[in-house]
Amino acid sequence: MRSVPIGVVILNWNGHADTIACLESLVAADPAPARVVVVDNASTDDSVAVLTRWAGRAQLHPTMVRSGHNRGFAGGNNLGLEVLARDVAITHSLLLNNDATVEPDFFGEVAAALERSPSAGLLGVTIYEGPGRERVWYAGGRLPNARAVVIHGTHVPPATSGTAVPTQFVTGCALLVSRRAWDVLGPLPECYFLYFEDAEYSLRAGAAGFPILYAPRAVVHHLCGATVRRVPLPRKEYWIAYSRALFVRRNRRGPALWRTLAYLALARPVRAAIELLHGRPRLAWAGLSGTIAGLLAIQRDADGRSPGVAQRGSDGVVVHE
Repeated sequence: MRSVPIGVVILNWNGHADTIACLESLVAADPAPARVVVVDNASTDDSVAVLTRWAGRAQLHPTMVRSGHNRGFAGGNNLGLEVLARDVAITHSLLLNNDATVEPDFFGEVAAALERSPSAGLLGVTIYEGPGRERVWYAGGRLPNARAVVIHGTHVPPATSGTAVPTQFVTGCALLVSRRAWDVLGPLPECYFLYFEDAEYSLRAGAAGFPILYAPRAVVHHLCGATVRRVPLPRKEYWIAYSRALFVRRNRRGPALWRTLAYLALARPVRAAIELLHGRPRLAWAGLSGTIAGLLAIQRDADGRSPGVAQRGSDGVVVHE
């Protein structure tokens, strides 16, 4: 089966066990990826030491990059994408969640899809929830609707090897970016700490004229939120609300903007009131304050606080290569 030089970026935050399971699925893949970069996003556990030990004795030999602070999903992944961009042998880069694993023929199926559709700028794959194939988590997707909600397809179409069909949105859980798209679009938008960075990247890719495709035969299994479950629920709710509102502010214009603003102005206070009635005041305030901050485009750090200048934009350090 034809091989394509694909580099993989895996972002780790306090989840070395999931990350090692992800890496071991890459070891089992045939063909294998051309290169793997693991970015540690300022973990507070022993992730760096554990992953560096694993890398030292594994046949995969990933490049390990450590960030000095938690840069969020976009910022952390950008560190790895920049490493791959400097490797002239890599033609495509794959963002792969650390709580996801690939099936053994994954890279072969991706290569077959790219062979038929060489102009693809972004490529998504079928993602099942958990180890089996009972529940589809992603099978193509649509950009945020009038309520600013991304829609995941859940029907996997019958397809032969190499089939790739048009889609609007590719999830960051398993997002393949061509070098040509990277050269034009640049890094993921780091104004999003969590959520919606993939929606804006998909939107920008389509606006730039890149085909956005979905390859049904390439399969990933996702534990769905293993990392964000380590985040307190109010903080997670804050980031969902913040990023949703920020996406609206940055990407909606004219009547579409006013329709979505009207929906948020009505729906978010109602949601907050419901949380209060259920005795969850912190959750109520997280969603409400996140929406307001996103609409005002107030920059926040990992804890939802206004960051100091010294916390932003620090480079990653390669700790193993």
